[in-house]
Amino acid sequence: MVEKNNKLGFVVAGLLLGILMASMDNTIVVTAMGTIVGDLGGLENFVWVVSAYMVAEMAGMPIFGKLSDMYGRKRFFIFGLIVFMIGSALCGTAENITQLGIYRAIQGIGGGALVPIAFTIVFDIFPPEKRGKMGGLFGAVFGLSSIFGPLLGAYITDYISWHWVFYINLPLGILALIFITLFYKESRVHREQKIDWFGAITLVGAVVCLMFALELGGQKYDWDSSFILSLFAGFAILVIAFIVIERKVEEPIISFEMFKQRLFGMSTIIALCYGAAFMSATVYIPLFIQGVYGGTATNSGLLLLPMMLGSVVTA
Repeated sequence: MVEKNNKLGFVVAGLLLGILMASMDNTIVVTAMGTIVGDLGGLENFVWVVSAYMVAEMAGMPIFGKLSDMYGRKRFFIFGLIVFMIGSALCGTAENITQLGIYRAIQGIGGGALVPIAFTIVFDIFPPEKRGKMGGLFGAVFGLSSIFGPLLGAYITDYISWHWVFYINLPLGILALIFITLFYKESRVHREQKIDWFGAITLVGAVVCLMFALELGGQKYDWDSSFILSLFAGFAILVIAFIVIERKVEEPIISFEMFKQRLFGMSTIIALCYGAAFMSATVYIPLFIQGVYGGTATNSGLLLLPMMLGSVVTA
């Protein structure tokens, strides 16, 4: 638990800034993608700018969550901030779309530490009766990032430079780093846990195989080519391996017992379909508006606003 004399306002501010950076980083980028692709080229690979971040973040969340339980929240939250800022600085200096995709993966690793640890720290420093209020505050940050991220990214792209879509994270990250370093004091009591490394590796490997197959199939390779078929086969093998591993380990990344509940299973399927449609529209509509109709980043940001607002209001 955190000592009573901590200035919780500064701690919460630092956590909120970390959550804001991690949650807004995809929405702020989508409206800049048309300009980025026009500047760096690589239209056929632009989807990795978004996907690399999401895959790295997804892989990092369960791992950093467990590591923070074992070795301390503060050090891994600070680690996430530093890695995220390094990735942001590198993204701003990218000279081609491949570099940008790699640097976005570095950002995603940092984001994978920030999100789960921030929520865990809230549970550490607040009593049960106040956790709901804080959870609502953090949820509001996610909502605001969805609504204003595309508009902010569009404004920065049109009136400053797309590079600052990434550089804007640096002052926010430094401020969060100062708040957490100076004002967050945690106890040294941590509990031992087992990390499901094999589950994480097989899950990430399966996702990467599927993404490469869908991205390269029909473009650089025929759908029935040996390379694409090998990727699909690798995806299937890794998914089966992941399921087998998760059923045997003591602390799985995904507990398949939850899917025995019909409500949870159906909700997961609906969320998957919604997420796929939402992200597809968010990524491709700005590129279509700017590339086909010759619109500005601001035009695409305004076009996304009703969808973003609707998703937040109805959530």
